[in-house]
Amino acid sequence: MGNMFYMIIITKREYEEGYHEFFKENGISMVLSDLCKGTAQKKTLDYLGIEKTEKIMFHVIADCEHRDRILKNLVNQMEIEVPGNGIAFTIPLESIGGESCLKYLAQGQEISRKEGEKMENLKYSLIIVVADKGSSDTVMEAARSANAKGGTVVQAKGTGENAKERFFGVSIATEKEMIYILAKKQDKEEIMSAIMEKAGMDTDAHAAVFSIPVDKIAGLRSVVTEEA
Repeated sequence: MGNMFYMIIITKREYEEGYHEFFKENGISMVLSDLCKGTAQKKTLDYLGIEKTEKIMFHVIADCEHRDRILKNLVNQMEIEVPGNGIAFTIPLESIGGESCLKYLAQGQEISRKEGEKMENLKYSLIIVVADKGSSDTVMEAARSANAKGGTVVQAKGTGENAKERFFGVSIATEKEMIYILAKKQDKEEIMSAIMEKAGMDTDAHAAVFSIPVDKIAGLRSVVTEEA
C-alpha cells in the first residue's frame, strides 16, 4: 500500500469554501473535515501580524500522483507557504480494507501505482496526544520545552460508558482533546518524553502520546518557525 496516503491539511476556518473548490478542481471528491484551534503563542502571532484564529482540518486519501499535485497546488494556488495560512502533510497508508473501500475513499481518482518514499528516509513525524479536556496548554508548554513549534487541538470524546471509567487505576474523563504536533524526526523522542513527564497519565492532564511517520509537507516554515 506504498502508493496511497492520508493527507491532513490545517488552515483558517474562513478558507473552508475556497478549499472545497480547490479539492474539486484537483480531482478529490471524498473530503472529511473537522473544526479545531491552533496553539500559537501570542508573541508569535504578534510577530507574524495575525490574530489567533479558529482552524479547520481536512482529511483526504490520495495516491502518489494526486498527493504530489495537491501539495504543489497548495503552494501555487492556496499560498500555504505564507506564514499563518496553514500546513499540509501526508502519511503513508499501510493497508486499506479491500477494493470497494479503496474506491470509496479515493472517489474520482485514477489510482496510480507509483510507490512513495521508503519509511526510513522520512524526515518528519506527527506526534498525537490524547489528553483530558482543558489540558492542551499544559501539553503544549511541555512540548515547547523540548523545542516543539506549535500544535493543533481537536475536541474529542472517549468511548467509555461513563466518566468514571478507570485505566490502570486512573480516572478517564470522556471529554478529550487531541493535540497534533508536527516535528522533525530527530526531535520526536525528546518532545514525547517531555509531554509524558509533565502531562502524562500520572498528572491531571492524563495524556497519552504516540507518533506516526510523515511522508511529505507543504507549508514547511510552519515546522521551522511556528504552528500552522
